[in-house]
Amino acid sequence: MMQIKKEYVPSGIPIWMGKNIEVAQGGFTLDDSNFATENLVIPAGTPIGFDESTRTAKVAKIAVAQANAANDATELKVLKGHQLIVGMSVKSGSSASKAITAIDTTNADYDLVSVTATLAVSVTAGDAIYVSDAGYTNLKGLLYEDAIIDSNGIASISVVLRGTVYAHRIVPVPTTVKATLPLIIFSQSF
Repeated sequence: MMQIKKEYVPSGIPIWMGKNIEVAQGGFTLDDSNFATENLVIPAGTPIGFDESTRTAKVAKIAVAQANAANDATELKVLKGHQLIVGMSVKSGSSASKAITAIDTTNADYDLVSVTATLAVSVTAGDAIYVSDAGYTNLKGLLYEDAIIDSNGIASISVVLRGTVYAHRIVPVPTTVKATLPLIIFSQSF
């Protein structure tokens, strides 16, 4: 019986400028149960946190605010390309974490993230909206190449610690996150 197998083919558009990059040696296991969907692709250039002693890594689940939101808002406009999923609890700045109840992706310019209750802080366009877990708190670099998740939420990855990336070719990264990665240059070239 003939069986059809779906395969992932990378786009081939380079995100790294030049060959002068430094990659964390030995590779890491991206182990993140939030992404336990077989064949899910985490794109190259995604911010990654890792623990060098255990060699495990997690995706920094970050979105960039697309527009300002008042401190009583329960819906937040974020740029497309984030790694947020319904059920995750997000925060911004010093706010408490609130669970995501829905993500509306129908607008071409932004996604609308609904949370259970207000974050109780004003959000400014460009601010980070994030899950405060090991992916964010241990943030150390960017994913070197696309990672394809297996059915357990696991993939073998490499993390770039130093290099120059085409910022317009990767997922949106907030300025506050860029500041925590001083050895990575976010080039504005296309």
